[in-house]
Amino acid sequence: MSGSEQGDRAREELLRVLLENKVISEAQAHLVKQDEEATGMTCEEILLARRWVTEKKLIELAPWLKQEPDSGDGVEGGSYEENLKRYRKLLAEILGESSEKQ
Repeated sequence: MSGSEQGDRAREELLRVLLENKVISEAQAHLVKQDEEATGMTCEEILLARRWVTEKKLIELAPWLKQEPDSGDGVEGGSYEENLKRYRKLLAEILGESSEKQ
């Protein structure tokens, strides 16, 4: 199975869990998928950037997200907080609004 197929399965599983637990709506799940295509952000990053779910709730409902990703994938490093701030800024630019706490 390719990395893309695994990513799609993981996204679908995460969205299914969030929908079943009534954390997000069907419309929000659809928007997450659109945002992934438009921004290149992951499902989790979008959910957190839009503040539809907290990191604590994500880990509670989807504990597999807490696992460390494989290194050596060519993705730029940085702390989670640094990357989240970068993604929020990008999302704010796309949406034309501020997603950063003042």
